[in-house]
Amino acid sequence: MDLLQSSESALAGCWVESDAKVIAYSVCERIDWLVNNHLQKVGTSKCGWDIYFNDPIDGRFWLLSYPQGHMHGGGPPLLKVVATDDINNIVTV
Repeated sequence: MDLLQSSESALAGCWVESDAKVIAYSVCERIDWLVNNHLQKVGTSKCGWDIYFNDPIDGRFWLLSYPQGHMHGGGPPLLKVVATDDINNIVTV
């Protein structure tokens, strides 16, 4: 799997329905791989839905969220860069 590039600021997962099945695009798999194998968890939001990570290579902070609340499980994942100031309201690990 590819690590995060300095030019990337967001990875948006996508689901497609095919033959009565929901199929996750490769971006979903990449996000899953990044949060389980590369990024370092630094905490969660007070509501518990959002998870914050740090990229050990470039120091950027990333937010993993599921912004499509109308879909099962919040829908496909969204991983996006957040400013350091935005992580002040997290519950640390």
